Amino acid sequence: MKRLRILPRFATAAALTALLTLAAGCGQSSLKKAASAAPRGKIIEISDSTLLHGATDTIRFGRLHSGEIAVLRFHLHNASSRPTAVVSTERSCGCTTLEAEARPIAPGQELACSLTFDSRGEYGWQLKLIDVSLAGGRPLRLFIEADVE
Repeated sequence: MKRLRILPRFATAAALTALLTLAAGCGQSSLKKAASAAPRGKIIEISDSTLLHGATDTIRFGRLHSGEIAVLRFHLHNASSRPTAVVSTERSCGCTTLEAEARPIAPGQELACSLTFDSRGEYGWQLKLIDVSLAGGRPLRLFIEADVE
C-alpha cells in the first residue's frame, strides 16, 4: 500500500515538474519576443538628402526637476547609399552631452547614441542645440527641449 501512495505522489510531482518546465520555456520565448518587440527609443534617419543638405530633429526630455540629470537613448539609422560616421559634435550649452561610438555606420546599419541633459541651474522651458558633424555630409542639427520645474 505504501508503494501505491508513493507512486501516485511521484507521478503527480513529475507531471507538475514537466508542466512547470514547459511553462517556464514558453515564458522565456515570449519574454524574448517581447524584448525584441520592445521599442528601442527614437530613431533618427540619415538619408542621402541629409548628407547633402543637412537636417534637423528634436529630442524632447519632457518635464524635469531642477538638478535632475536625464539620459535619453536613440539610434542614428543610416538610410543613405554610402557609409558615414559621427565626426564631431558642437553644443550650444555645457548642460548637454552626446555620446556615440566612434565607428562608421554602413548603409542600413544603426549607431546607438546617448544624450544627457543636466538641468542643474536651469529653470523654465529650455531649448538647446547640438550640431552633429557627419563624415561626407552636412551637419545634423538636434534641438533638445526640456521643461525644468
